[in-house]
Amino acid sequence: MTLAEHVAEFTAGLTLAAVPSDVVEKAKVTLLHDLGVGLAGHRLADTGFAFAKEHGACDPARGARLPIDGTAVTVESCALATGALIHARTQDDTQVSVSTHLGSTTLPALLALADRADAHGRDLLTAMIAGYEAASVIAEGHAGPSTARGFRATGVYGPLAAAAGSARLLGLDTAQTVSALGLAAAFGGGTNQTWLAGTQEWRYQVGAASRNGMVAALLAARGVTGAPDSLDGAAGHLRAFSGVPTAPDPGTLRLGDDWRIRRVTYKPYPVCAINQVPVTVLIELARRHGLKQDDVASVTVTLAPDDAAYPGIDAHGPFRDVGGTLMSLPYCLATALRHGGIALDDLFAFDDPALMDLTRRITVTAAEDVPQGGCRVAVQTRDGVRTAAFAPDATTFNWDRAETADRLRALVADTPLSPARLDGFIAVALDLDNRPVRELIDATIVHPKE
Repeated sequence: MTLAEHVAEFTAGLTLAAVPSDVVEKAKVTLLHDLGVGLAGHRLADTGFAFAKEHGACDPARGARLPIDGTAVTVESCALATGALIHARTQDDTQVSVSTHLGSTTLPALLALADRADAHGRDLLTAMIAGYEAASVIAEGHAGPSTARGFRATGVYGPLAAAAGSARLLGLDTAQTVSALGLAAAFGGGTNQTWLAGTQEWRYQVGAASRNGMVAALLAARGVTGAPDSLDGAAGHLRAFSGVPTAPDPGTLRLGDDWRIRRVTYKPYPVCAINQVPVTVLIELARRHGLKQDDVASVTVTLAPDDAAYPGIDAHGPFRDVGGTLMSLPYCLATALRHGGIALDDLFAFDDPALMDLTRRITVTAAEDVPQGGCRVAVQTRDGVRTAAFAPDATTFNWDRAETADRLRALVADTPLSPARLDGFIAVALDLDNRPVRELIDATIVHPKE
């Protein structure tokens, strides 16, 4: 049995009744976080929405509605635009171990297909979990090497999540799901040069990945075939993108036992996942010692080697777009020192001479003894060095429903919703297993289209 066949056998047969209750809860909280931070980033998704409406507008009877806007567009256009929305603040979920944004690549396709078909929330949650599990087991041990070769793991592995999830939502059988994965393996790609150049490919890579995975499943539903050994074949996806000549033994994956979605985490700040812990550590260090930006001579932050080497992490500018600042750990730490946190608008201050001077005094280094996602921070002040370190565990940024909802309420001013409407959206998302998906989209729409 090939890797694609093993994964497809699991995802095609998955039912929500077979999923542990904490995993179902994790899926609902994750959906709430992802679509919620998308609402809070809506003003940065205008181009994607305009593109979808110009090129994808269609009869409401055969389309899916855009969140917030409510315009009916083709499911392909809806997936592309919704991906740009969820990823607008780059605050959507991540699975650090596979360096992939699973939410912004899985959910756009599923929301589009489910809204068009008037599917039930239970079906969407089942498909969502299927997509997360599929991409995670495929990417394990390969996402890191793919990144080292210049690829963006989200663009490479995200289409597989969307394909597996879409196939489950469409009710494809195992053989059709194998083909969907095979087609998605042929449709993936994308590099990390966007972070080094400070350009905007990153905004649309996630939606493109979601759309491509969905199209793979729709084609498979029509009988188009994909290679059963698309992942682990001699010229297959894993060898081509990662350079790793071996694929995992399907029998060791423990699908349905080791639920990878439990390892998905969230972001308190609208910056790269790698920067979340160092920013949090520095804020606490500054608070504990009463440090202000003028007290700081220099900062050295030490990361795990793969984290330190990620494109854009050690950049000092000059910057021309938030795609550079949100990735730059020196910029993020300088901003955190100045403001005691990072808000979305803070990422646009790359023309501020004082802030850029502080940015240049912050250095990123690497050490083998720092775990992935962890850090050591040393702040040199006039009267000595202040240090702190942190190693993440399973609870780090792994919020429950109450904390996730409270953090979204703190962002209400960035959303197009009133506090009461936001509370309504939160209630629907957390009760999605008892509601149709259309109610979730309804809860986001500000100006319904007739």
